[in-house]
Amino acid sequence: MLSARNIAALGFMTFAMYLGAGNLIFPPFLGYQAGENFLSGMSGFLLTGVGLPAIALVIVAIVNGSDKLTAALPKPLATSFWVMVFIVIGPAFVIPRAITVAYQFSFAPTFGDMALMPFTIAFCIITILFALYPGKLIDNLGKILTPALMAILVVMSVTALVYPAGELTSATGPYVDGAFAEGLTQGYMTMDALGSIGFGWIIFRAIRSMGVDCPKATAKYTLIAALMYAIAMTFVYVSLSYIGSTSSYLGSEFSNGGDILTAFTFNHFGAFGSLLLGAVMVLACLTTAIGVTTAGSEFYDSTFSKVNYKGCVITTMVLAGLIANVGLEQLLAITLPAVVALHPVAIALMIMAPIRNKMSQMMVVITTCTALTFGCIDTLHILDYMPEVTNQWLNNNMPLYKYFASWIVPTIMIVILGVLTYRAKRHVAFEHSTT
Repeated sequence: MLSARNIAALGFMTFAMYLGAGNLIFPPFLGYQAGENFLSGMSGFLLTGVGLPAIALVIVAIVNGSDKLTAALPKPLATSFWVMVFIVIGPAFVIPRAITVAYQFSFAPTFGDMALMPFTIAFCIITILFALYPGKLIDNLGKILTPALMAILVVMSVTALVYPAGELTSATGPYVDGAFAEGLTQGYMTMDALGSIGFGWIIFRAIRSMGVDCPKATAKYTLIAALMYAIAMTFVYVSLSYIGSTSSYLGSEFSNGGDILTAFTFNHFGAFGSLLLGAVMVLACLTTAIGVTTAGSEFYDSTFSKVNYKGCVITTMVLAGLIANVGLEQLLAITLPAVVALHPVAIALMIMAPIRNKMSQMMVVITTCTALTFGCIDTLHILDYMPEVTNQWLNNNMPLYKYFASWIVPTIMIVILGVLTYRAKRHVAFEHSTT
């Protein structure tokens, strides 16, 4: 049985891995656009932006490990899926973006692009040092980095509540009449559910490293970690959204949440505010980079016999560092569609995981392919690559297309069909055996 201190550290570690720079930048902008309707918009956002990732962790706990999500798939297909996931949430997308965003809010205002390379080297070395000791991840993240990050965020949140920058702004755009629906869409677009299935590897290993071997106990502590993550992330999202919704006196117009946070911290804390925001961004990006590096390296180490954990950690960070300094923009154009397309597949696998014994392997594959196919359609829509005529037709005729979730209805229909056909075959086989 884990002590209260270890449980708290586990929850903090889980929260820290999710809290990247994007999670800090978007809520203020949502609040800024939603204005007086920010609570409605944030409610929708929390359902999908926090609820989906938390549910993903719950499902990982129920099936006893992330790797069980793909247990019903043919091994080559399952392995390919995981390799793709850990590439896009690792060196090809998340980590290089974390490096550049951390730099943008810390040293870039003073040094421009001149110091990006030395900053990248330092960032990568620190990430490697933390990631090389996955058994101490709870101590390093849950007991050291995350409390520091939370302390800074609490200071910002309390300041916003006690000394708001202005009155609530007026709602704009889709937040005028459909704040809740827009919040749902934007929460889904965080794609954090994709990260959940990767972080599930770390959480299970971390719990096991503390001497917990019983599957039921492991599931219980995973559920507790998911709940703690959900509560902490809700606090952060609502606080940051409130900062955005009361930002009327910080400036005339803002184009992103980063500008809002910069103006807010400078308005309340002066030059020290810039250092405060820089510290938040660097810590948030660092904890996320450590998390995805650890998850990917543990997967490769356990899946491929000729690969070792230490080599994976170093290779991941070297590649991420090079991409951050050389070709991030070009790579993002390639990898962003992969991230968006993989997200429906990940959710489909989570939907099927608890009932995978009630579907044939063929129907599991068909469901996965359905999610991927319609996920690609949503990808073209999200990235504005869909031809206008086709886009208009789909918008009028395909359910949930306008919310970038056209994959949901056909995927669920295939899942239901898979369960029904499996039951029908079992029934026929039973009748045949009794005659």
